[in-house]
Amino acid sequence: MFTSLRRVWEQMLRRRIVNVLWIGLLCFALALIAQRSLDQKARRPQQYLTFALAAVLFALAFGAAALEQDPDTVREHGVPGKSRMASVGVPVAISLGVALLGCLNFGGNRFRPWGLLCWIGGLAFCLTYLYIHDGPRRFGELVTDLFAGKSITLSRTWLLLGAAILLGAVLRLQHLEVIPADIGWDLPYNFADVLAILRKEYRIFFPANMGREGMFFYLAALVARFAPLSHFSLKLTSALIGIVTIPALYLATRRLFPESVAITAAFLLATNRWHIVLSRAGFRVILLPLFALFVLYALLRALHGFRPFDFALLGLSLGLGMHTYFPFLFAPAAVVVALAALFVAGRREHWRTLIPLLLLAVLVAWVVYAPLGRYAVENWKEYVARASLQARLLKGDETRAGINLRLLSDNMRTTLLMFNVYGDGNSRFNVPATRHFGFISAVLMVLGLFYALRRWRHGDNVVLLVFWFVFLLPSGLMALPRELPNIFRASGAIGPALILAALPVAAVAERLRDAARALPAWDWRIKLRLSAADDAAGGYQFVLSLGRRALLAMLPVLAVTLLVALEYQDTRRYYFQEFASVLPDRQNVSVAKEMVRQIETYGDRGASFIKVWPYWFDGRALLMYLREESEKSWNPYLFVDKLSADQPPLTLIKDHALFLLNPADVEGLNVLRGVFPHWASKPVLFPDGTPAYIALYVQR
Repeated sequence: MFTSLRRVWEQMLRRRIVNVLWIGLLCFALALIAQRSLDQKARRPQQYLTFALAAVLFALAFGAAALEQDPDTVREHGVPGKSRMASVGVPVAISLGVALLGCLNFGGNRFRPWGLLCWIGGLAFCLTYLYIHDGPRRFGELVTDLFAGKSITLSRTWLLLGAAILLGAVLRLQHLEVIPADIGWDLPYNFADVLAILRKEYRIFFPANMGREGMFFYLAALVARFAPLSHFSLKLTSALIGIVTIPALYLATRRLFPESVAITAAFLLATNRWHIVLSRAGFRVILLPLFALFVLYALLRALHGFRPFDFALLGLSLGLGMHTYFPFLFAPAAVVVALAALFVAGRREHWRTLIPLLLLAVLVAWVVYAPLGRYAVENWKEYVARASLQARLLKGDETRAGINLRLLSDNMRTTLLMFNVYGDGNSRFNVPATRHFGFISAVLMVLGLFYALRRWRHGDNVVLLVFWFVFLLPSGLMALPRELPNIFRASGAIGPALILAALPVAAVAERLRDAARALPAWDWRIKLRLSAADDAAGGYQFVLSLGRRALLAMLPVLAVTLLVALEYQDTRRYYFQEFASVLPDRQNVSVAKEMVRQIETYGDRGASFIKVWPYWFDGRALLMYLREESEKSWNPYLFVDKLSADQPPLTLIKDHALFLLNPADVEGLNVLRGVFPHWASKPVLFPDGTPAYIALYVQR
C-alpha cells in the first residue's frame, strides 16, 4: 500500500498537482493572515500589501483556469435579424400603448381598477406574445409537459440549492419575533403606509418621510393578509424576500459560470451576515439586492439568446426595480456601462441587431415605470426630496458650486473597504465599524475580484465587474461621510460580490482537474459483501471505487463545505450574539416597547406622559406598539424643555398620573417630586443593569 501511495505522490509531482495545491494554500493563507490582521484595531500598510500580494499571486497562478460560460456555446438560438423584430412590432406597440393608456387613470397618486387592468393587461399580453413568438416549440413542450403527467425528478443541483435555501431560511427566520426587538424610526412610517393599503388607499408613491417607492409596502400588505399587520409581519416580509434572493443569485451566477460556482454563491449568500441583517430588518432596501440580480440575469439572458422576449424581460426588471428603492436608479447605468465594456472587450458582433432589441427593453422599462414617472413629473420636488437633501448636505456649503471631488474620492475609498475593514457605524444595522462580510467571504471576494480582473475579456466577466462596481456608487456618491460605509445604499453589490467570492475554490479545482486528466481513473476498490451464512456465493455486494481523480475531485467539495460551515458559525455568532448585544436601545431591548408595557400595566393612558425632549426619541414606535393610528387619538409626549407646576399637563392632573423620564432628566424628576406630595419612582433597567428609564407614579 505504501508503495502505491508513493507512486501516486510521484505522479502527482510530475503532473504539478502538488504545486497547484501548495500555491493555492499559500494564497489562501496569506489572505487569511491579512484579513485577520485587518480585523485588529491597529491597521498598517503592510496588511493591505499582504492582501494585495495574495490576490495578485492567486490571479497569476490560477488566471488560466477558464470558468466562464462561452457566450457562443450558451446562446440558445441564432441571432434574429431585423425582419423578426419587425414581425412583432405591431402587436408589441399596441399592447404597450394600451398599458400606457391605463396610466392616464392614475391621477392623484392612486392606482385605480380600470387603469390597473389596462396597465397590467397590456404588459402581460406583450410578454406572453413575445414568449410564444420567440419559442413556439419550447412553449409547446412546456404545455405538453404540464399535462403529460411526467414524473418529477430531483437532481443533485436542486437538492443542493434546496439545502442552501433551507440554510438561508433558518438564519433569516430563527428568533425573528425577538431580534431585532425595536422598530426604530422609519418602520412606523412603513406600518402606516401598509395600513393605508389595507384600507384600500392604493398610492403609487408614498410621500411621507421624504418619499419612498411602494413595492415593499404592497408585498407587506399581502403578507398582512395571512399574519396580522405588526412589526413582526414587516420583518417577515423582508425575510421572505431575502430567502427568494438565494435562488435568484443561483440563476444569475449560472448564466456566468458552471453549476459549482452557482451553488457555492448560493451557500455564501445563505450565510452572508450583511444580507441577513437586511433580511430581518423589515425595510424596503431588501428589494435592492434581489432586483440587481434580476437585472443581471435578464441582461445576460438577453445577450446569450438575442430574443425579443429576453430583452422585454430586461425592460420589465428595470421598470419594476424603479418601484423598489431609490439607489436602483444606478441599474440602468450598470446595463449601459456593461454593454460599453463588452464592446471594448471585443464583443462587437451583432451590434446592429442589438439596437432595436435594446429599444424594446427601454420601451418596456418605461411603460412599467410610467405610473411612478407620472407622479415624478407632477410632483417633482416630493419625488426627489430625499435625493435633494443628500445633495445639499454633500456639498456642505450651499453657496459653493460644483462637486467636491476629494470628498467623493474619500467616500469611494471608504465604501470599497467596507467588505474587509470597517463597516456601517449604525448599531441598528451593524456592530459599529465591523466589516460587512464574514471572514471567509471577505477573503474569497478579494481573491475572486483579482481573478476576474485578470480575465475581464473572457466570457461575461466584465459585466460582473461592472455590476459590482456600479452598485457601490450609490454609497460612494450619495451617502454623507458620517453615514459611510452605508449598509443600505451599497446593498445592490451583495450579489455580484458573492459571485466573485465563489470563484477562487472553483479556479483551484479547475487547475487540479487540468493537472489530473492524465492520471488513471481508479486505483483502489473496497468490496463489501452481504450474504446469508449458508450462501457464500449469493447476497448483495457493494463496491466502492476510490482513485486519484476521485480524491482530487473531492478536495474542492470538502473545501467549500468547510468554508461554508465556518462562515455559518461566524454569522451565527455575529448576528445572534454580537449584533444582538448592541441593538438599540441596548442589548436588543426596546425602550419604547417596555414603556408600552408600563403604560398598559398602569391602565390609564389619559394620565400617562413621556417627557421626550431633550433626551428622546421617535414616539411613532410607541404609538405603533399601542396600535394607535395617529397622534390625534392620543399624544403622551411632552416636547418641553422644563416641567412647570403652573403649566399643563401638571395643572390638568386631578388625581394621579404616570410619568416616564430619561434617567438623565434629574431636573424633571425633582420638579415632579416637588409638585406632587405623594410619589413613587421605579427605575427600569437594561439587562446589564444600566437604567433605561424611570417610571414615576404621582398623586395629589
